[in-house]
Amino acid sequence: MGCIRSRFLRAVVETVHQETAGTALPRLREGLQPHLRGLLQREVLGAHDRDATVELVPALDLLLAIDRVLCGGSGVITTRIASALASRVLSLSAGLVVPGDAVATLSHLRAPFEQPFVDTALDYQVRRSAEGFVLELSMGTELRAARWLAAAGLGYAKAAARFSGESATRLRLFSEVTGDVARVLGRQMDSGVVNVRSSIPAAPTRERQPPPRRRPTPTNAAARVDQILSRATPSHGTPLPEHEARGIARASSRPPPGPLAKSLPGESVPSAARGANGRSRKLGAS
Repeated sequence: MGCIRSRFLRAVVETVHQETAGTALPRLREGLQPHLRGLLQREVLGAHDRDATVELVPALDLLLAIDRVLCGGSGVITTRIASALASRVLSLSAGLVVPGDAVATLSHLRAPFEQPFVDTALDYQVRRSAEGFVLELSMGTELRAARWLAAAGLGYAKAAARFSGESATRLRLFSEVTGDVARVLGRQMDSGVVNVRSSIPAAPTRERQPPPRRRPTPTNAAARVDQILSRATPSHGTPLPEHEARGIARASSRPPPGPLAKSLPGESVPSAARGANGRSRKLGAS
């Protein structure tokens, strides 16, 4: 027949008394059955040896009754007590904490979880899964222990996640009972960070039209004249500017090089032409 250490039961009662601001102990003394109330007074709170133990069956009855009296048997109080006890162990033994790895930290808590149980077949197994991890707890000789093991295992898992750095937003923890096996399931959750750039559809891109090509500026006089002439053609219907028209008129009125052009009636001959003609006449006369 297995048993549970008395100092563990005492730590449970003292912790729940602190967690409830000193209201738990009076409620337990009032709500527990007479034989459990006597067990609490004599074997748990009374003076006893450090290695004293309580038989497994009445000890489990007391643990389940504490949760039933204080929270209706929902397991909330047991989870809070177990989380506080596991946190105390992790704070005093930093080597058990693996930063960023709740599964490894929870595996290191196996010895502290099993230590209060003496000569008891307690199975404690942690394994990783695709979603996170699974903690399986069972006590083959006592089927009703699965309910208490599920709540206590959940408290240990919460402490391991907190000390390892796994925040509640990334890891969801819950427990379930199947027959005599209690399971604590850890599921990785999304971080909640939304990629704004990828969530907003990109605006359709328009093909950028090249700027209109400007007509290159002529680089020589001949091209410049050709441009002026093309602008002066009647087909465009646009008159030339006055200064360009005057320039073209002056250019067209100059005599071509070579033999002198004959003057039209009424036009005066330039003096250079008259001089040349005078010399020609004198040479002929002589």
